[in-house]
Amino acid sequence: MQEPSATLSLNPLHLPTQPSWWPLAWGWWASLAVIFIISLVMIALLIWRKKRLAPQKTALRLLCQTSGYQTPSAAMELLRQTALCYYPRDYIAPLTGHEWYTFLDTQLGQSRFVPNVSLWQQALYQKTPVTHPDQLINDCQLWISEALPPKKRSLRNLGKY
Repeated sequence: MQEPSATLSLNPLHLPTQPSWWPLAWGWWASLAVIFIISLVMIALLIWRKKRLAPQKTALRLLCQTSGYQTPSAAMELLRQTALCYYPRDYIAPLTGHEWYTFLDTQLGQSRFVPNVSLWQQALYQKTPVTHPDQLINDCQLWISEALPPKKRSLRNLGKY
């Protein structure tokens, strides 16, 4: 018998080329599309929220800037303008007096305006200053920060007040 030789004449190994990342498989494209759509939705929601809260933030900033020399009538005017940004004009504009204060209390969920009707009437329509104007201004500030933006439920129930 023949003895096998220590070195055989073999052909060199031919390794296959490494797989490329491109073109991506359909699953990767689907994942990228989902991530892109979620990003667009998040950006749109952030922009919508910023626009929705802009009147509230502006009103609070104006109340805080002028809190030292703010009058209750100016605070109430700012509160009404802010309410007009969120509620239908044809509902808010005709509200006056007790109806207006009742609306404010129902939207806030606390009774802050109706118990002080006489103070508000004095502050808004008489020349003599009120004894505690800061309390009235703080009530306006509380209403703007707590009752705005309105919940969808409260917008649907507007006609019931």
